[in-house]
Amino acid sequence: MSSVKNSRALPVPTVRPWFKEPYVWMVIAGPASAVLACAVTAVYILQGPDAVVSENAYQEGLDMSRQVQVAKPPMQPAQMGRNHSATGGQKDAKP
Repeated sequence: MSSVKNSRALPVPTVRPWFKEPYVWMVIAGPASAVLACAVTAVYILQGPDAVVSENAYQEGLDMSRQVQVAKPPMQPAQMGRNHSATGGQKDAKP
């Protein structure tokens, strides 16, 4: 048999290092983002405890609501505008 050289030799694939492959970084990105999110959460948590709500917070809220309802004359136009936007422009029915 004679040895025949093939003029169409297949190209030899070049082997790239693993860190130059884009799919490797796509696989690493998921767990890396979870670790980063955990670290950010841990820093936020370890900064200190949240402020404690006072025992009479509900009563303080009611007091603030009463102060808004009995507004001084400079605040009345703002209060009317707020009520107008909340009701869609309907006038209050007077008894």
